Parts: sequence; C-alpha cells; structure tokens
Amino acid sequence: MNDNVKSAERTLDILELLALRQEPLALRDIAGQLGIPKSSALMLLRTLESRGYLVREGERYSLDPVGRDGQLGVSGWVGGHTMRLIRVAEPVMRDLVERLEETAVLGTPAPDNDVRVIANLMSPLTVRYDRSRMTVIPSYCTALGQATLAFQPEDAVERYIERCPFTALTDRTIIDPSAFRERLQQVRQRGWAINLEERFIGAVGIAVPILGAGIVVGALNIGTVTARYRRRQRDIVAALQDGVAGIAEQIVPFYRTSVGASRGRED
Repeated sequence: MNDNVKSAERTLDILELLALRQEPLALRDIAGQLGIPKSSALMLLRTLESRGYLVREGERYSLDPVGRDGQLGVSGWVGGHTMRLIRVAEPVMRDLVERLEETAVLGTPAPDNDVRVIANLMSPLTVRYDRSRMTVIPSYCTALGQATLAFQPEDAVERYIERCPFTALTDRTIIDPSAFRERLQQVRQRGWAINLEERFIGAVGIAVPILGAGIVVGALNIGTVTARYRRRQRDIVAALQDGVAGIAEQIVPFYRTSVGASRGRED
C-alpha cells in the first residue's frame, strides 16, 4: 500500500471514528483506537480542521456539526461502509436484544486483524454483558475476533498469529498457536464462534461473521453470562444466524458493487 492510499484510509478512519462518538476525542485516543502513529494522526487532524471538517476544543477534536456542505454528521455521508453497516444492523440488533434479553455487539476487522466494536445495545437485565463502543479488542480471545479472523486470507491469519502475544487472561484462554489455528478451522466449518470465559470469567460471547463479496464485512455478537448461555445456546445461535442473514442480504449487493468498481479501476 503506497503512502497516498494509506493516508486516505487513515483520514476516512478518523472521520468514521468521530462520526460514531458523541464526545470529542484527544489525539492520543484517536491514534490509540485506530492504531496509527500520533505524528501521522496529528497531521491528518490538522488538515481536517483547516478544511472545516473538524472542530478542535482545547486538545480534543469532533466533527463539525454542520460541515462544509451543511450535512456532515452521523446521519450524513461520513461513515462509508461502517455507517452503512450500522444502519442495516441496528434494527436486527434491537430485535435480538428484545427477543433474547442479551447484549448485542457489532464489530469490524481492525487494520491489524483485531476487531473494532462499532455498535452495541445493552441487555435490559441487571446482570449482563457490557461492552464499550469504538474500542479495539483482541481477536484471539473474543468471539467477534475469531469470527472475523477465521474468514480472512491464510497469509493474514498467519501474520496475526506471528505477532499475537497469546496472553492467558483466564484458564480458558487459548495460548497455543496450533490450538488457535484449530479453533479458527472450527469456526469456518460451523459458521460461528464462541468465547466461553476466554477473556473474562463468567462471560460468554457468540458471534456470526457477516460475509460479502468474498470479504469479511464484520461480525455480530451476542454477549451473555455463562449460566444463561448454557440454558439457551441453541436459541442464541439460531437467532444470531437469522439476524446476520438479514444483514448480509442488504449489505452484500453494495459490497459486490464496491469491489467490482475497485477492480475496474485497477484494470
């Protein structure tokens, strides 16, 4: 990837990140959440501010609520694939939370093949799974991460495994690369991933990948507590699979067109 393309991708990442946040973010938060050098992030932020896309309040940045065209905001064009996915997935997530009374979490692959949480809806129950939006979480010990990584190209999977520390967070965390490869193969075969107390004791995540035009668009996760999961595994998996099928039906045509256009420009 040349420098111009990388800068363009990072610029869009910044706009998408800020479009999803209600509060301004500092440079360190933006650079950390997107996994880019602070110096590069600062240069892009200053450019976006000077062109009127961002507003700086002290050391924090946010989208200009009006924008250059008067329409820049969460409901506007900023967001691209990310916002389109959120809009399509939101009604499905609300339905899942209402039916299952569990937390629904939507994630997309991060540049390093960890996973970025882009939307969540909390369970109405007092004892529930909680997950902050717009955070990057590791793939090796989460259902969202395993569901997205399993369907990445083999070379991307191997690069992830080579750099992954495989830190033991609980006694159930997979810390052996060979065992992790086997786990990803299981995910590919059955079409969904499960994290059974691999990151937090008492917490379970079940995730189904959202696939479009031969790429992993993201994954939808239901988070619950261990006791409730054991009683309702089949119901949760079936509901998730139905929900993701509905999302993919609306998302895939766009990704097919988008990928085709990109290939046309390359020819």
